[in-house]
Amino acid sequence: MRIFHLVSKALLTLASLFAFSFFSFGAAVPRFAFVANQKDNTVSIFTVNATSGLLRADGYVVVGKNPIGVTVTPNGEFLYVSNSGSSNVSAFSVNLQNGSLTAVTGSPFAAKTAPSAAATDPAGKFLYVANKTSGDISAYTINSSTGALTAIAGSPFTTGTNPVALQVDPSGKFLYVVNSGSSDVSAYTINTSNGALTAISGSPFAAGTTSVGLFVAPSGKFVYVANSGSGNVSGYSLNSSSGVLTAITGSPFAAGTKPSAVAVNSSSKFVYVSNSGSNNVSEFTINSTTGALTAVSGSPVKAGTAPSSVAVDPSGKFVFTGNATSYDVSGFKLNSSSGALTALVPGPIRARENPAALAISSGTTKITYTPSYAFAADFEDSVAVLSVNPTSGALTTITGSPFGSGDPRAIAASSNGKFVYTANADGSNTVGEYTVNATTGALTSVGTIATGSSPYDVAVDPSSRFVYAVAIDTNGVYAYSINATSGVLTSIKGSPFTSDLVAPDSVAVDPTGRFLMVGEECCADTAGITVFGINATTGKLTVVKGSPFLPPSGDSGPSWVTVDPTGRYVYAANGGSFGNVGATAYSIDASTGKLTLVGTEIPGGSNPWGITTDVTGSYVYMTNNDSTINAYVIDNSTGGLTNVKGSPFTGGGGATRGVAADPSGKFLYVANSVDLLGYSINASNGALTQLSGSPFTAGFAPINVCVGGTIK
Repeated sequence: MRIFHLVSKALLTLASLFAFSFFSFGAAVPRFAFVANQKDNTVSIFTVNATSGLLRADGYVVVGKNPIGVTVTPNGEFLYVSNSGSSNVSAFSVNLQNGSLTAVTGSPFAAKTAPSAAATDPAGKFLYVANKTSGDISAYTINSSTGALTAIAGSPFTTGTNPVALQVDPSGKFLYVVNSGSSDVSAYTINTSNGALTAISGSPFAAGTTSVGLFVAPSGKFVYVANSGSGNVSGYSLNSSSGVLTAITGSPFAAGTKPSAVAVNSSSKFVYVSNSGSNNVSEFTINSTTGALTAVSGSPVKAGTAPSSVAVDPSGKFVFTGNATSYDVSGFKLNSSSGALTALVPGPIRARENPAALAISSGTTKITYTPSYAFAADFEDSVAVLSVNPTSGALTTITGSPFGSGDPRAIAASSNGKFVYTANADGSNTVGEYTVNATTGALTSVGTIATGSSPYDVAVDPSSRFVYAVAIDTNGVYAYSINATSGVLTSIKGSPFTSDLVAPDSVAVDPTGRFLMVGEECCADTAGITVFGINATTGKLTVVKGSPFLPPSGDSGPSWVTVDPTGRYVYAANGGSFGNVGATAYSIDASTGKLTLVGTEIPGGSNPWGITTDVTGSYVYMTNNDSTINAYVIDNSTGGLTNVKGSPFTGGGGATRGVAADPSGKFLYVANSVDLLGYSINASNGALTQLSGSPFTAGFAPINVCVGGTIK
């Protein structure tokens, strides 16, 4: 399970440019990251760890066609996405509690042809959109209450050929637009009363060949432009009175191959350029007097494939790139003295298809995950609910527990914290549906829905819109859409989805929401993992070519599967009676979803059952029939596993079954068919220590568990 969301009082602040949106004021820390995925028409949502820079997936929304620009108003209340393929702008209200997005009434709003970038002014009154094909700028006023857009009189305003990037200067007086077709920068004064634009004398200003990215330094003194065709960066001094740009001595400055975007840190000391042709980031220091750039020692630093965007977080500690063809986001730690970048581990973090734009929001408080409730599937009764002490990890049964019925074998919860679903083993062949009281944790049954014969597992996608279930006596995946208000499920057209499935007994959705993994334990040499692609709009499934993906020859099939939080690796607990047993690792092809074995099976205990990772993607935990828990360290580069010192760890009297880490990453909980075991996780080495008071009573025969929490 992912998280329940509670109120955060952090103030979000952003502005924008073509491949990156960012603006901040005052003391700031990063909170949320929004990534526009051009190829599959979505925006991914991440939380940002202000200490480590780690991104954690928090769902996604569907937008218009080919989104390639994204920005957020300075107060953080509204997000705007320029959809180049549908010639409009998607508008969302941002939940300041958790970063979730809700479409603004009237969205999408019409733009001109091929809108490629969006930017707000620092006051959040106006939105400007660069329309690449029609060669103009759409200008809107922003309704401060609703986020709705209204065209400004005179809009659209003519600019150069193929405008693709734009940004308002920190004073809010000037707008600068990069035109890739005419290789220049158009400059405008902004009427602060009505948002209308007036061309500045001398505009446009010459840039390099095929200029595609632009950033105004937070100091307001300099402007930098990334030139894709000439492989360099143009630098300008900005006249704060007139808005006129003057080329900096020494400009242009050499960068990598096909620079795609440029960003300046909040102190205006460093410049970073993503080079889409050489798959790296150029690093520069800025001369505070002249604006001239000097390459940082060791520059450039390796990024993902075809980085199309670059962003510096508001605290100035981290840099991120959206990598278009490796479908991921690279993170780097920024050395505040030298400006040098060091890749973050774990990482990179998978986004969806073709991440083209990246926006980071800021606030005054760090993101904090806190565990709240553990939900246990009682194989001989119903659902036990226990509150989690966030300090000690101790569990206490809540008033009214247990809830419902169905002898559930497996349990899952929606990432928005509203709903819980169970795979019922009472012979009814159903999935149980429950709403969650966010204050008390109490469950209310809202019905059941038919599934296959002998349900074994259930999973919820990260957007909280779809549920998937498998039944071991039915060779298919049952797919359902979630009613966002009631939690009631409706079968998706075409369900159940079949392929070469044989006795499926586990199911997992990757953190991006693109792929579904189904484990088959049944048969020697034929049982493996079948992968399906998930349609982001309908939830329908399409089998990935090459499925099922088998474990090493002679190994048992997977009794359980999980995907690590970076979205790059799949881990299977191979616990059948048809061969060797243990844990198997696979890498996921970002484009196709195909799996590739990583190394060989690593031994586990007797007849492994369940498997999960910690919340960072550093460790794997596998439960076994001999009452033990294996712990492994993940190799960030390959996904391979090595044993944690002290592993295996004792699991008490019963065979260990379902296993889940809490949202804070501090605790691990294991169902052993007798009670729930609790452990603290050593963040440095992955070792487990049993909690005081463990084991905890959770019904008659808890066989599976998921843990919810809050974010603030």
